[in-house]
Amino acid sequence: MARTTSGDVLQRFRVSPRTQEIYTNWKSDQRRADVAPVVMAHETRLVYELTIADVEAVCRRTEHALGQVRRSDGERVAAIVDWHPNFAFTHMFHVCMERMQRLPAYQDFRSYADRDSLGRHMLGNPARAKVREVVGRGIPEPLVRDAMRWRVGNAYYSFLREVYTVVQLRSMGIDLRVHPLADALFRVDAWVDDKVVSLRVGNKKFRQGGETGRKMPPERLLEDVEPPFKFDTIELSPATKFGAVHLPSPEHIAGAAARLSEG
Repeated sequence: MARTTSGDVLQRFRVSPRTQEIYTNWKSDQRRADVAPVVMAHETRLVYELTIADVEAVCRRTEHALGQVRRSDGERVAAIVDWHPNFAFTHMFHVCMERMQRLPAYQDFRSYADRDSLGRHMLGNPARAKVREVVGRGIPEPLVRDAMRWRVGNAYYSFLREVYTVVQLRSMGIDLRVHPLADALFRVDAWVDDKVVSLRVGNKKFRQGGETGRKMPPERLLEDVEPPFKFDTIELSPATKFGAVHLPSPEHIAGAAARLSEG
């Protein structure tokens, strides 16, 4: 049975002065003193057992992660737009999936964040505290709650896209590996051998084309590694249909498989 541990991640990516510094700074950050033990103990297993049918079934049955929130409202509260708890969203989704032993639909994840002690600690309690804080500044509570739904819902859809892509490519013989430590520290969505894969939705606000926006790409974080990694990006056009999971097309997947299969 395939599995990936934090040790596997460090062996693959903590191999240069800069990547060692990134890891050391994260591990010693007192704001995340309770994060490191959870992430370091995490083992990725379930995603390697999922089938395409499993993922597609979740895409069909998931509650719409954005609810009825309009983009204009979801992106209106500046304090929520870029908010994140101490645990990265990728940590929470991966931990939730392994603990539940299934790919969670959005309603499953919400239940986990509300009812499970670790889920409350990672997201439920920090999200509620942030909502109270922002409402306390005089912003209407319904608007703040909509903004939080937009923030978490979009993070969930990003996770679902990544899982779909990994499962699709693995079904085509590409031994892609994933782990939340690689994602959160080095912006590595997935990797196989010396190839690093990024999945992006074209969005000028974030990192369309891989060069602009608020998120530093793995090409920059891993640029001092020798021998150098090869980087591949699967970039989707922005979603055009509200209420449906925006997934890579068969053409996107086939193109990535061809590139990743090259020597």
